[in-house]
Amino acid sequence: MSILIDRIIKDHEHLTRLLVCLDREISKYKEGATRQPRLSVIIDALDYLHNYPDSFHHPLESRLLAKLRPRITDAGLRQKLEAIEEQHVEIYQLTNNLIDRFQSIQNDQIVPVDKLLADYQRYAELQINHIKMENIFMIPAMKKLLTEEDVAAVKSALNGNPDPLFGAHLWDAYEDLYQFVVGTEQEQVAV
Repeated sequence: MSILIDRIIKDHEHLTRLLVCLDREISKYKEGATRQPRLSVIIDALDYLHNYPDSFHHPLESRLLAKLRPRITDAGLRQKLEAIEEQHVEIYQLTNNLIDRFQSIQNDQIVPVDKLLADYQRYAELQINHIKMENIFMIPAMKKLLTEEDVAAVKSALNGNPDPLFGAHLWDAYEDLYQFVVGTEQEQVAV
């Protein structure tokens, strides 16, 4: 229907790819892991998961939801969409907390690994469940109820922020992170 809704779907695919790779890297903090985690890659991934969704992806969704909300007659769907908006705030807070914790490790401060892993697990589960909720409830409702005029109005209000990691032009700051994602995916295929 719309390039913006297709963009949301593609973003979800990219975010899921990155989360799978990040899970593998963070799992190296678990007892018995045979390889050292690459802290710089973890921090870059969290930086991306903080900056891109908060500067473009979530504002896009919120603007489309604002157009969608008046057309929702089903109370259950309305509650799901409100929960999605609340999750944006929670994801933002959890991402900031994780960035702070991993930067503390980078600065040679002591961070309890069990707490770090528990916080990351909570974050990763929230992210995956959030994407699933959006794919199951929000995107079908947008496709069904939004008009081309709604989407055009939102598109004109937003700058066309490119995806700095998975977009047509990879930002220099995310070059190592991109290589990490590609390399991790190739390792998974080889196994």
